[in-house]
Amino acid sequence: MRKILGLFIALALLIVFILIGKNKLVVFYYNRGEDYYEKNFYKEAVDYFNKSLKIDPSVARVHYGLGNAYLGEKLFDQAIEEYKKVIKLDSSFILAYQALAGIYARRRLYQEAMDILKEAQGTLEGNQEVADLIGQISSERIYFLLNTSVDAFSGGDKIKAYELLNKALALNPNFTLTYYMLGYLYYIGHEDDQAIGTLREAMRIDNKFFLAYKLLGDIYFEKGIFDKAINEYKKALSINKNDFVILNDLGLAFMNLENYDEAIPFLKEALSLRPENENIRYSLASVYRDSGRLSEAVSEYMNVINTYPDYPNAYNDLGDIYKKQGRKAEALKEYRKEIYFCQIKLSNNPKDPFLLAAISHAYNGIGDYTKAKKLIDKALKINPNFRQAYLTLASIYRNLGNFTDALAALEKAKSLYPQRYSFIEKDIKDIKALRSFIKGKI
Repeated sequence: MRKILGLFIALALLIVFILIGKNKLVVFYYNRGEDYYEKNFYKEAVDYFNKSLKIDPSVARVHYGLGNAYLGEKLFDQAIEEYKKVIKLDSSFILAYQALAGIYARRRLYQEAMDILKEAQGTLEGNQEVADLIGQISSERIYFLLNTSVDAFSGGDKIKAYELLNKALALNPNFTLTYYMLGYLYYIGHEDDQAIGTLREAMRIDNKFFLAYKLLGDIYFEKGIFDKAINEYKKALSINKNDFVILNDLGLAFMNLENYDEAIPFLKEALSLRPENENIRYSLASVYRDSGRLSEAVSEYMNVINTYPDYPNAYNDLGDIYKKQGRKAEALKEYRKEIYFCQIKLSNNPKDPFLLAAISHAYNGIGDYTKAKKLIDKALKINPNFRQAYLTLASIYRNLGNFTDALAALEKAKSLYPQRYSFIEKDIKDIKALRSFIKGKI
């Protein structure tokens, strides 16, 4: 009897020792797997994690380690399966939810990512980490939709672009950037009314989102409603005080209203922030020219040309100033420089209406009216609503003595913007007076 009892005790002790040894081996293989994982030896880590799981496949942490090792090897499908096993074994294992959502997000499977996080939220109620991750994934999804919509729009698929942005709005109706992007696409697509409404909605959500005010100002500027453009630019500037682009645009808006004294301080401030920016310097030079401060205008135009010898229209502007000052030889020299640089650029882009208008202006300046007329007609055929081209055409007709067509060209230029321009009115008055004078002499 004692022998039988001793045998049972020995057998029980053997079973205990086996179980203890088994658990130690599970831990041993797991620890080796972790060591290899930490050193980025992912294949070796996979091997040891699997050895641990062969002994005991019910340990959630080992499956999590194996999922991480598969992830290191970029074996995403295998990693996903291991993380799912973790959650099945331990529904409170938050790291597995996070890792699984991360893989789905990396693969742009945002709905799957949100589904697993919603599952985690239901299990781990009130967990802030899960709530934060839901917000992060949601934001990533929205940014992905925004970027994809821009790509679609650039590729010519406007319908898809708008559809993607509306999906983003459905995910978060209070995300300012989505409204801004939608407004921007409407703006590029020349759907101004939709753009304005969408930008107003962005401002309603965030009245400090200065980009919306800036873009709204640009829309009004292009429509020629400069007082409204100024109002929006000033709002943008009140939020972002050192934005040289807004300062420059404000200066140009005031210039178009012929309020030169108000334009100059904004342009000077913009130039002080970006003294290397020749576009701002050119804007300042143009305001000096239009306001009659010709010596200051010449100085700034020369600064522009010294940095960029082929700056568009700079030589035409200098030629016009010298002509006004009676410096005929110097004016002709500048017009010829404009012709030279325009010819080089037109060899690469012969249908650019701006280049065609610039070279036409220069030929008109040197007295080759026939060539100037041919070039400006070509520019207007490409862009029939090119206001500056009509001003050049009016000057050509005036020089040819065709006052009726000159007046018609000026009226057309005036009609292209609702803003009243005194210099156009002055040109109209001068041509009418010249026509009457010539008729009187005859």
